[in-house]
Amino acid sequence: MRLDSNTSIFNMGDTSIRVNQFVEVNKIILRQVQKFMLSQERWERNTLAQEEFYCNFLEEIVKIESEEGVTLFRDFARSRNYTPPAKGRVGLRGRTLTNAIVKSGLLDSKRRITEVGKKYLQDNIKSADNIEKILGLDVDNLIYLRQYLKLRIYDSKTDNYFNNFRFAIKFLSRYENIPQNDFFKIVESIKPSQADFEIQKIIDDYSEVYRSYKTFEEYYIETFSTTLRTEEELKAAKEMFQNKDFTDENFTKYFYNRDSNDTSLLYKQFVLSLIDLINNHSESSFETIKRLSRDDKIKKAFSGGKIPFTIRRSDSIITFLENNIDNPLLSHDSYDIYLEFIFSKHNDLIREYSDMGRRAFQVTGIIQFDNGLVNLNSKWLFEPLLNILGDSFELAGSSSYKLYEEDENSSWFQDLTLSEILNISSEHEIELLNIIGKKFNTTDLTVISQHIEDEREKEYREFVESHFPRENIINILENISARDDESVFGLVTDSATIPTIYEYILTIAWYHLSETKNFKLSTSFQVTLDANKLPLSHRGGGSGDIEIITDEYALLIEATLMDRNTQKRGEMEPVIRHSINFALENSSIPTQSIFIANELDNNVLNIFRGTQFIELNGTQQNNGGLSGLNIFAFTTKEVINLLELSKRDTAILTEINSNVDSFPVLVKNSWRNSIVEKIMNKI
Repeated sequence: MRLDSNTSIFNMGDTSIRVNQFVEVNKIILRQVQKFMLSQERWERNTLAQEEFYCNFLEEIVKIESEEGVTLFRDFARSRNYTPPAKGRVGLRGRTLTNAIVKSGLLDSKRRITEVGKKYLQDNIKSADNIEKILGLDVDNLIYLRQYLKLRIYDSKTDNYFNNFRFAIKFLSRYENIPQNDFFKIVESIKPSQADFEIQKIIDDYSEVYRSYKTFEEYYIETFSTTLRTEEELKAAKEMFQNKDFTDENFTKYFYNRDSNDTSLLYKQFVLSLIDLINNHSESSFETIKRLSRDDKIKKAFSGGKIPFTIRRSDSIITFLENNIDNPLLSHDSYDIYLEFIFSKHNDLIREYSDMGRRAFQVTGIIQFDNGLVNLNSKWLFEPLLNILGDSFELAGSSSYKLYEEDENSSWFQDLTLSEILNISSEHEIELLNIIGKKFNTTDLTVISQHIEDEREKEYREFVESHFPRENIINILENISARDDESVFGLVTDSATIPTIYEYILTIAWYHLSETKNFKLSTSFQVTLDANKLPLSHRGGGSGDIEIITDEYALLIEATLMDRNTQKRGEMEPVIRHSINFALENSSIPTQSIFIANELDNNVLNIFRGTQFIELNGTQQNNGGLSGLNIFAFTTKEVINLLELSKRDTAILTEINSNVDSFPVLVKNSWRNSIVEKIMNKI
């Protein structure tokens, strides 16, 4: 993507439409764009078509939620009563809604779906290569990881570019626990005009901050004070202060405000008052500064939204200057006021866009944001990989924007694996595995893979035990049962829909119910996880919601938040189909299916019970048939009771199976009650 100007910063979305449920919403947008563009000659400069698309998208959201019987996408709740905009804003929502997907290369700028976008929608992207397999990422993680590794942020006028995601990987491979605000200040302050060696110096110089030899602010000013504006503009602004050429024209030019020249002139009043106070200790200027310091426009432009000074009611000019002696706005070099203005305006943009950057980076599964700190997952892999790749892991370069961003055959739009993108050879792979193998004292690839798998499983278990102990899961399920969605988002994540979170939490609930826990928790989640191991989206692909495979049993859990009036239409057939295929795939051990919902429909439950005596056939190729199923059901509140009573998995399943009917009988509405009572009260 090309920056609008030399003062712009790159954003991974659009602030006018902030999408929290990044992955799931983007898939819907992508499908809708693909469908919509079949009937359109062009997108660009076609505001009526853009407006029509946005309305169609909202209709699709309403349709999906109606079919599911639940509110899924809170980001668009207020848009359900959408009214057409004023003439000058027609089509704006359609453009901004699709911007984030264009920036990921799944759509081009003309909103045509790209080759990689098509493969993604068809669930047919290239399988994980050897290195991607080590990372253990899901399809949704992989698509964004691959695309962001190819991302180029082009200069506003030239063919120079910079890759912010590659920079993030290289920076975080060197340093740990980086404050999130500092991280984005650095990433968003790098310009495409900077050469690779300059960007490498930004990484190297941070070591002074990391080792506490320098404050971050000192590092930031030293590193970026000469890059956030062009050399010509900085020189001209400096001359303005040196020559005291404080015309209105100069202030609207160098203290620019995109909304109004009047605001630039307000900045002028503030700046001249500061200079007068420093030079002349003027009482009138002091009063003006105290008054303007509380103006929101001044706070935003000169102090990151805060009052720029420590001000006490009893202050004299002398005490005021003493209390703010280190404030650059009161420097004897008035050019420092301009630099502070640049930093404040720039940092205001970073604050505005960093949330979208965080969500985008986190979706890749490798960059973790937790408790305000940023880290690189699988650092043990990336650190040696980057050393092997050396200078070929480019952070910046120069290449035709037109060929890269506008040619449909560009690598930007193609389905490529990580190894293809980074030109990783088989020799590189062998060298990498040998380095990793030293950590485990082996060169056997099978043993290395098992060690990595065991490490990943250990990480997941430690994460669950620390972040989601039994009492937390009970609390979250209580909020899901009450449909207190906002509390659920606060307790888990706002990056996924409530049904996706429900599946994720039920997986962890069964982990707590398990006595031996002899199953792979890390592979039991049937939802895509972000770098923080939190849910993003349901994987789909025809499998069940939760699959628990132990040495003693195989359990399929199907979960829904559909109300009882919707369950027959939306859940009955998929639950039976998934249960058949699951039982056939795991025929060597006892299998069980459990259906869980906030409320249960008796008609659906009775049909599930009746499948005990029906011959059923698998729907996957050559997987045969079976003579009956055993599908049980719990409500969310009953699962909460199981957790509160510390019931155990094997006892629960034994009781369910001991109550299977021996021969066909009339299935009554109350068939489940006595079994649940025994589970809760007797085992």
